[in-house]
Amino acid sequence: MLIDADWGDAMDEAAAESNMFFTCAVVLGVQAVAVALAMNRLNSRRGYWLNLLVLGVVDVVFLVVMVAPGYVDLVGGMSGPVIWLAAAVTSTLARRGYPTTP
Repeated sequence: MLIDADWGDAMDEAAAESNMFFTCAVVLGVQAVAVALAMNRLNSRRGYWLNLLVLGVVDVVFLVVMVAPGYVDLVGGMSGPVIWLAAAVTSTLARRGYPTTP
């Protein structure tokens, strides 16, 4: 298979970056659901931190890869991190009163 020497235009690159990011987001989203089903339902401290950190990193990368270059508008791009922040605060407050497992 020969690869064309022409790398394409910026729109092809943007589409490739978008597909790459959303593929990674789906994989990490499935991971988050699996952790939630296996660990968070038992109030696991490891599951809490794993999901908090992984999903936080996904939101930061989304801002850097999609919002900063202008592929996604600022208002639409900030909705995910705002929801993540609200979920992080409420889940942290909810965990404070219950016993946890390691």
